Amino acid sequence: MSKKEIKEFVQELDIPYLVHFTHISNLESIIEKGILSRDAVNELDDVVINDKERHDRRTHSISASIAHPNDLMFYKYRDVDEDWVVIAIKRRVLWNSECMFFKHNAADGKMSALEDHEVKGLEALQALYEEIDGFDSRAEQQLEDFDPTDKQAEVLIENRVAVEDLLGVYVSNRMVKKKYKDLLGDVKIKIHLPDKGVYASRRYRRIYQ
Repeated sequence: MSKKEIKEFVQELDIPYLVHFTHISNLESIIEKGILSRDAVNELDDVVINDKERHDRRTHSISASIAHPNDLMFYKYRDVDEDWVVIAIKRRVLWNSECMFFKHNAADGKMSALEDHEVKGLEALQALYEEIDGFDSRAEQQLEDFDPTDKQAEVLIENRVAVEDLLGVYVSNRMVKKKYKDLLGDVKIKIHLPDKGVYASRRYRRIYQ
């Protein structure tokens, strides 16, 4: 696998960042330790776990999306509890870290059955941008060049996302921003109102925002 080739492809598409959503109660730990894999999180206390079942079978990794959250999953969690934030991750992890690339949700049966070597490297990343039978075309979806074809496409980052690779945090209101601004230090914090920006569906965001 060529890190240089992945870097060049990421720059060609102008991928801005990755995103990872988490419960707001995890934010302090993330600012201190980075984003940890499920295996590492299981050793900690007082952590709210997003996907307790992890049908993707890869508990040594962190789930992320390119440029916009998997809004189907994100809505499911927020429908129960609104206290969720979206963390932007620097794109350099795509070539500096060990990553696995899934053109659909990594927990999908066909995806979870793939071997690690089948979901790593440049070709695996490029596959996220292919037209997919049964899906609206990329043009019909009005996607940006950097948007994967399937909004549930997933990047699994192995082991840990370091604090220095955190780009910023999106929160849904001013009260949350005020509460966590000092804690976040140099990590930028922005407000996206509920059902806007990262809290909207990708389709709505691309077509109407």
